[in-house]
Amino acid sequence: MNSKELREKIDASCQEHDSLYGKLVKPINDMLINVDADISEKTANQILDNLELFHQGEKYIADCHLDESNNFIEDGIQAFKKGNLSDGALQMFGAGLNFASFSTKVASSKNINPHNMLDERFKLIKRELG
Repeated sequence: MNSKELREKIDASCQEHDSLYGKLVKPINDMLINVDADISEKTANQILDNLELFHQGEKYIADCHLDESNNFIEDGIQAFKKGNLSDGALQMFGAGLNFASFSTKVASSKNINPHNMLDERFKLIKRELG
């Protein structure tokens, strides 16, 4: 499946699994459709799973954001390694936005140190692309 088809599948799932998470995903996914942004099948499938699980009450929204952040970092690194700078930049931006969303949601509810996790991500990016 190509990126547009994957993103259209995400769009349909946002509507099918109407929830707070779906309302956060849909407008950004729509923007990314409009700029023909790449997405891996792995990342798209993770988002589809998250939409369904959150809607069913089986997954916390912060964990959805962390999944997306992790996948977008992987996708961004691969895009940069292939010389696809625009998609790499979009994916890294998405990774950062999702990590920020994760961090704000867990800061008051879980015993997690987002700064340590952020440091790990910075090191990963430097190691992979340095």
